[in-house]
Amino acid sequence: MYADFLTPTDAVIKHLFDPRYPNKFIPLQGKYLYLQHYLRSHWQEICGYNLAHRCGVEKLVGDELYIRTAHSLLANELYMMQDLFLQKINAYLLGALVIKKLYFHTGSFYRRQEQQQKSEQDCYVPREYTTCPKCGARMEKGMEMCSVCDRQERNQVRAYVAELLRIQPWLTYDDCKAYYKCDKILFTAVKDNLKNYYFERVRLGYADKKESLLAVLFLTEKQPEALTPAMYENALAYLRRDQSVLAFGSRLYGKK
Repeated sequence: MYADFLTPTDAVIKHLFDPRYPNKFIPLQGKYLYLQHYLRSHWQEICGYNLAHRCGVEKLVGDELYIRTAHSLLANELYMMQDLFLQKINAYLLGALVIKKLYFHTGSFYRRQEQQQKSEQDCYVPREYTTCPKCGARMEKGMEMCSVCDRQERNQVRAYVAELLRIQPWLTYDDCKAYYKCDKILFTAVKDNLKNYYFERVRLGYADKKESLLAVLFLTEKQPEALTPAMYENALAYLRRDQSVLAFGSRLYGKK
């Protein structure tokens, strides 16, 4: 009933940072706190269910976002993919603010928002430890596996996803979940790497028939039976003449 009288969150964000509306009565820090809350609320949509339970938004300071991770290996892995992470985060901010830098911190990671908001005056709770179900190493209680096994499993899933996409380049993230359990950022990173590899092979003239077909399938995201000879040739011509092919380009067959 009352929802009809509330302003949508997207509209609030645009209004807060719209230069046509100075919002003199709203302090700048208050705007950043609202954006920080907005990112936390959409965190699972940004990075997927699995990754959202192992990292979270710590704070937003200007155009810099601080992210806390469950362990150092995950922080290093996210740092290597920070360009993709920045792209997805900025897409959810609707252009109101562009995050330019990400900082990844390790330490105690709280899985629930309520636990993140606890004050420093809370009494100290000693850590509990258990053994990793895979290798038997000592780890904190509550983790599915130790950091070493977790990284090995992610590398294995990355290899499986890459092999799957070489067979079915048109698959989406939702399709992939039917085969392997992986988060959205890992899937997108693997697919973008494969796209860039085959696109570049075609552009430089090194691609054989199989690699050319894979490049076209990655570009069009169509299954082979849906491709016509004209679509295939047009896609190859586009890839060969474009000197700065990006995996997330939206142009397919149009003129430059």
